[in-house]
Amino acid sequence: MNIAARFFGLIAVPLLFALVGCHELGHVDGPGDYGSAGDNLVGEVRQVDTRNREIELRTDAGRNWRVRYDNRTRVTYRQRDYAVMNLEPGDYIAMRTQQDRDGQLYTDQVTVRESVQNRGGRGQGRLDGVEGTVEYIDSQRGSFEIRDRSNRLVIVSLRFNPPRTVTDRFSRMRAGDHVRIEGKFINQDRFELENFL
Repeated sequence: MNIAARFFGLIAVPLLFALVGCHELGHVDGPGDYGSAGDNLVGEVRQVDTRNREIELRTDAGRNWRVRYDNRTRVTYRQRDYAVMNLEPGDYIAMRTQQDRDGQLYTDQVTVRESVQNRGGRGQGRLDGVEGTVEYIDSQRGSFEIRDRSNRLVIVSLRFNPPRTVTDRFSRMRAGDHVRIEGKFINQDRFELENFL
């Protein structure tokens, strides 16, 4: 009996350490085997490359990762869905990752744990202004489309954790309304809203 207990102890303790070590590597800092279900990357957004459809992330351990996304990728913050382009440098996120056909990391689900605004930061630089007529409203995603004075269609998204005045105005807005807004252009036809004017 004593010999069996000692033998079990010699086997069980190293096995326990091995399992704990694998868990830390695979689920805290980065995907352990690049593709098994449930692998997560957790860290701070460095940038969102909309041209190459990649999110650059820096983990708490200081490693940089570039993870692909596509139109099916969901971004969730406080039980609401947003577009990937709404992510900002400084947002603290968790990404569910897997390997795509090219062997690159891909995410289909991003959860914002803390927005850059809540972490005490905010993007810098002057704000842009846009004026136009509301064409379409997507209440679930917190976005709308406006036709500006030059007849260009601009997709406008609410930033994470917008002020109450902005969400109240957004909920009252209807197609056909004329609006003046300020915020930042993410690219030529995508705009992140800061305030209604």
